[in-house]
Amino acid sequence: MLTAVILAAGKGTRMRSDDPKVLFEAAGRPVIDYVLDAARGCGADKIIVVVGNGADAVMNHAEAADVVFCTQSSQRGTADAVKAALPAIPDEGRVLILCGDMPLISSATLSDFITKSDSRVNFISVKTDNPSGYGRVVRTPAGGVLKIVEEKDANCNEKKIGEVNAGVYICSSEELKERIGKIDDNNAQNEFYLTDIVSGGASAYCAEDEREFMGVNDRAQLAAVSKILWRRRADAFMKEGVSLLDPDAFYCDADVKIGRDTVIYPNVFIEKESCIGGRCRIFPGVRITASVIEDGCVIKDNTFIEGSTVGESSSVGPMAHLRPGSVLTGGNKIGNFVETKKTVMGYGSKASHLTYLGDAELGRDVNVGCGTITCNYDGFSKHRTVVGDGVFIGSDVQLVAPVNVGRGALIAAGTTVTKDVPEDALAISRTSQENKEGMGKAITERNKAGRS
Repeated sequence: MLTAVILAAGKGTRMRSDDPKVLFEAAGRPVIDYVLDAARGCGADKIIVVVGNGADAVMNHAEAADVVFCTQSSQRGTADAVKAALPAIPDEGRVLILCGDMPLISSATLSDFITKSDSRVNFISVKTDNPSGYGRVVRTPAGGVLKIVEEKDANCNEKKIGEVNAGVYICSSEELKERIGKIDDNNAQNEFYLTDIVSGGASAYCAEDEREFMGVNDRAQLAAVSKILWRRRADAFMKEGVSLLDPDAFYCDADVKIGRDTVIYPNVFIEKESCIGGRCRIFPGVRITASVIEDGCVIKDNTFIEGSTVGESSSVGPMAHLRPGSVLTGGNKIGNFVETKKTVMGYGSKASHLTYLGDAELGRDVNVGCGTITCNYDGFSKHRTVVGDGVFIGSDVQLVAPVNVGRGALIAAGTTVTKDVPEDALAISRTSQENKEGMGKAITERNKAGRS
């Protein structure tokens, strides 16, 4: 049996926040989620999360059938955190110890580490040109592990060592329980160091990629690991046939799907299980969240799409906003400064500019003129507007819901529609125009005289 113990009790002082460090998001997901996935991916049968600071928030977030929680009542070091988990650790089997703030670690590396670890206590080390801040791995002349010394306790020669402890261990359950009780706090920080567990003999597994073991201790490190995660996703999409004009300026959640031959410009954000079809073009400054973009769509600059569906061969933007519940069925055009909310647009319908469509249902091939709005809220309740196929709506029209416009109708520019419009009818509501001869010139001359 393999039990994973994830240490997630730290205060995260350098984050300068009241929130638990492990719940900060790295590239769209809380940091601890990556560690939980890695533990599951390498075959952990049981996961113990040690909580402390912000315990309720961490437990509410990480609750799952295979997870149990243990509380470290006072933060007195990593060995003290593991000691808090001992009552939940089985007496037999192996124990994998992970840090909850290490989102780049992979299940593949952990699996290889577990397979190749044959000592009663094993840990991962990495070689680095910048060992500052890490515990140094001190070896015997024969190459065996002598100890791990934390930087604050290291002498000048030990600080020069380039092999460092990555903070990941695997031990037999029996050996862990025996050694953990022997660790004292006789060190510079008066804490119980988990690194002291190797003093009874241990083996080191030297990992190849030191970046996997980057911890998140402050917001700069959070940004650094997020950048790596986003770049990993970018590389994976490019291998599958997606063109990214600048992969270092591509921001995408882990659960996003993108089809082949789609071209994505820099500074695009795609989030929350969004699905992008093939042969789309997504221009700079676009944010798509919890939405579906079907094949052949063009999403133009600085457009925000949330909780919506954009049917195939549609064009949206620039500077458009599709709010939740918007459905474009296909072949649609949504132009600049158009906002939709809970609106379904039939095939081929378009609203090219300066329009608001809320709580509406439009049929096929409807043309919505510039400045048109649906007046869907009366101060108390929302009401729907229904527009039939082939309707032409002129500019500056107000559709006061609830209202129905029959198929083939024409709404004249400047009209306020307050009652249903029959099929093929012309709706017009304007006062009669009156032209007063010479009045324009007289007003102009009067204004000029007033300025002199």
